[in-house]
Amino acid sequence: MENKRTIGTLFLQIALGILFIVSGIWTVQGSNGDDVAFAIKSIFNSDISSIICIVFGVIEIVAGFFLLLRLFVSVADGLDTILMIIILVAWIVMIILIDFAGKNCLFNNLNSVNNFCGFMKRFAMHLLVLGAVIKVRD
Repeated sequence: MENKRTIGTLFLQIALGILFIVSGIWTVQGSNGDDVAFAIKSIFNSDISSIICIVFGVIEIVAGFFLLLRLFVSVADGLDTILMIIILVAWIVMIILIDFAGKNCLFNNLNSVNNFCGFMKRFAMHLLVLGAVIKVRD
């Protein structure tokens, strides 16, 4: 079967690349405006959280550049598959950290309808990104 890239997939890949680069920069900076950095800081102490923020931030930045680079350069199939699986696994870990283990996780948001709805919106956005990663992986 011929693998055709649709305009929708192209936009998803560009959006993911930009999202990962910006989120990675915020995570490396340890910005509280970033969900990943906020979740990491709420789980780990300051020294460990700084190291984990840098690691996750670098992964996000590299993933973003890789996704944008894939638009212009053909990457070997084996390497492409490995890098896309790393991005997929890293995003799943981030979903677990943010939505199920961090300070604003599901279990801390059952006290009001407003908090629960905020959690559900954030979780849905994370699942949208996960779906987009799976889609552009094809």
